[in-house]
Amino acid sequence: MDKNDYILDDEQLYRSVRGKLEYEEYSYNETTGELRIRDVAFRDRNNKPSVDRAKLRGFNPSLSKLSETDGIVSLVTGEVRAIIGDVKTKTDTGDVVHSVDVVYKPIYKVPKNLAHSEITVKPNFFGSTNKQKKAFRLLRFALARLATENGWTLQP
Repeated sequence: MDKNDYILDDEQLYRSVRGKLEYEEYSYNETTGELRIRDVAFRDRNNKPSVDRAKLRGFNPSLSKLSETDGIVSLVTGEVRAIIGDVKTKTDTGDVVHSVDVVYKPIYKVPKNLAHSEITVKPNFFGSTNKQKKAFRLLRFALARLATENGWTLQP
């Protein structure tokens, strides 16, 4: 195992959030003006939201933008791993709790991204498609809460 393969709990992670309000990945409270990152900002067709390791981006969040109009939010690996109790799948015999991790998954094909990582769960989401969607949505809500608490790292 390479020393860069394991992501330490204190590592900062970047997530690109679509900057146009019509995508509804974030909003502002009309009364207070407070930012709210929405769970849709963490959608992923494989149920493994992508993040970039800040240190492998040289702590330059603009390198993690997927589009020029995007903003960047930051998460801390240890905080992501700590949301274990929030992600569950309901079964007939009770809830199965999924542990959450951040796994280093660099992309070597073009466009190359050597900072790329994925937020994963164990056990993998299971059961009916509906059950998997519900469990993944719990993960997205927890990630959105963390991102909201941290605010913008780079505004759109």
